[in-house]
Amino acid sequence: MASRCVSNGGTAPVKSPVAPLGPVEIANPVQLLIEGNDGRNWFRALAKHQSLETVVQVHNYGVHELRRFLKAFANMPAFSQVARIGIVRDAEESATGAFASVQGALRRAGLPIPPRVGAIEGGRPAVSVLVLPDGSNPGMLESALRETIGDRRIRACIDGFLQCAEKAEKFEIRRREKAFIHAFLATRPQPHVSVGVAAQKGYWDFEHPALQGVRSFLSALARPEAEPTAEIGRPM
Repeated sequence: MASRCVSNGGTAPVKSPVAPLGPVEIANPVQLLIEGNDGRNWFRALAKHQSLETVVQVHNYGVHELRRFLKAFANMPAFSQVARIGIVRDAEESATGAFASVQGALRRAGLPIPPRVGAIEGGRPAVSVLVLPDGSNPGMLESALRETIGDRRIRACIDGFLQCAEKAEKFEIRRREKAFIHAFLATRPQPHVSVGVAAQKGYWDFEHPALQGVRSFLSALARPEAEPTAEIGRPM
């Protein structure tokens, strides 16, 4: 069943729970699609930090559901209101592979396909893609967040803890950036929070140079007169 979301005259859009989108509405002309609930919460906090929360609407899609999500999203009656779409996902093992996967999903949905990370392609809607952490290297949001932790003593303590755990348990931590960030959050005033909730509580430095490319991506998406950057995550 395709997703449906209709606008009710000049009133608020009506939500419809339809797989794989769940309850979704299109309320703003700029739509940001994020991999996972945690990423959604983090980018909502970033949008608020940049005073873009009334311009950019953030949704999340399942990690392996982007193709189905985009097809359903593009078939919503209110989709004609969308001016720009941003899609964000982690590089994981390969930024090139992650970007190619997003391009394939866009192609299946009949949407514009940006030629490179950070480029804005198409008219209405225009589409841009962000691959974390920096558009070229493997990793994820947590890889960029690690760079924002300026206290080298804390970083050394956490690295030492992870190395000690590996030695004691005789195993290698595979997703080390995520483990590092969760260990760091365990030192905060509310140690049980997720990465996204931590953003809402102000635990991350959104103005850190390591996040400049991410900020630029969101600004370019929200304000089309801004110059998009192909070097996501690198200071300009």
